[in-house]
Amino acid sequence: MNVSKEFKVGLLVVLGLLLLFVGVNFLKGGSLFGEDRVYFTTFSNSQGLQVSNEVQLNGLKIGQVQEIGLHPNYANLILVKYTIMNDELQIPSGSDIELISSDILGTKALELHLDLEPKTNLAYFESGDTIPGSIEVSLEEQINEELLPLKKKTEELITSVEGIIVSVNSFWDTSAAYTIDESLYEVRDAIGKFGDLANNLSVTVEEQTDKISRVLTNTERISNNLADKSDEIASTIDNIRDISDTLKNSEIKAVIAETQQTLTELTELLGKVNDGQGSLGMLLHSDSLHNELVQTNQSLQHLLDDMQANPNNYVHFSLFGRKKHWQFAPEEEKEIRDLLDK
Repeated sequence: MNVSKEFKVGLLVVLGLLLLFVGVNFLKGGSLFGEDRVYFTTFSNSQGLQVSNEVQLNGLKIGQVQEIGLHPNYANLILVKYTIMNDELQIPSGSDIELISSDILGTKALELHLDLEPKTNLAYFESGDTIPGSIEVSLEEQINEELLPLKKKTEELITSVEGIIVSVNSFWDTSAAYTIDESLYEVRDAIGKFGDLANNLSVTVEEQTDKISRVLTNTERISNNLADKSDEIASTIDNIRDISDTLKNSEIKAVIAETQQTLTELTELLGKVNDGQGSLGMLLHSDSLHNELVQTNQSLQHLLDDMQANPNNYVHFSLFGRKKHWQFAPEEEKEIRDLLDK
């Protein structure tokens, strides 16, 4: 089948127009098949944003800018139309778009910031919605913010220095120069005195070097003695530990408890005695026994005196019809008296 030249030329023209349409649409940021989602954002200044600039998410291109123009209702705002090519990307309602510089040359781009905080009622932007926008602080503004305080402080410092210079010039005369010279001489004398003091200290340190050496030697000997006696010290500590363990494991607590109980009972007993309870208490607090003993002693004394005076009334017997009187010897009488006194 023969194809005419006219048909070939027409086909090439149609293909060229189609490619031109696709290329222009792509440069504008649109999809080849027109299925991208479209969103809008308003800015107070475009900052040099151009059509076909990128829409980024964490540095990754997800769309392109399609149109830039004045807002139809607010002439002081810039309306930007752009597309999102990723169909699976959902934009939460709290997200925003920031106009940034994507490189050091100042190429502008739109950076999408997703709101990923958990919410109970989560909503998403739909195609055709307007997403809130903001403008990144430019490098020039950042430099100005950093340098402006430094500039103010430098100006204040220069003003202070100028004031000091003026003050020095106003008070700089012959008397002031003479005072400064005297001060310099005094400083020189002070430095000389400090030098003498340093020499004296050096001599003192040299004189005391021998004493310091002897002290260090004695300290070393003491340290060596302690090191030599370390085994004995360790043995002593072990013995003390054994004694402590023995006391800990013994029944000393039970003995102390019994002793406390015995002392308590003894205290109660003494309290009863002091109160006159029991035989011992009655004996200590009653004078009847003492009175009876005194009375018995007196009776025995009278009896002994009467026996000495009238022995015949108490002891007598007869042998072969003859009466013989009994009489105590002086030694026996003394023993009886001592016994009665006791």
